[in-house]
Amino acid sequence: MARPRKPQKEKRDTKFTFKMNEREVLALAELSEYSNISPTEVIRSCVFKNRLLQARMPSIDVKTYLELKKIGTNINQIARHYNSGKEVPPDKLRAFISLKEKLDSILKRLINDR
Repeated sequence: MARPRKPQKEKRDTKFTFKMNEREVLALAELSEYSNISPTEVIRSCVFKNRLLQARMPSIDVKTYLELKKIGTNINQIARHYNSGKEVPPDKLRAFISLKEKLDSILKRLINDR
């Protein structure tokens, strides 16, 4: 099935050419890679939308981020419990220590990965 035709007003049929030096070309390529969009879209986004580009996150970092978020949520719940003045059961304390060890392990991997 063919792609639906765009209305005439949305067609990009005008070409605009300009010159860049090597440093600017490299900067544009870096921005393109950083945001995971084409150089043309980088320029359109910066010029017409006045938006800063969002970095794409590698899939391994997405998994790490989600795991860190879960750990952080658990640590916040434990901290809230500690701060309430209630006694913390030994199994909860062991869970807290386990979470801290996981967090330390992830942080070490992130540091050594760079």
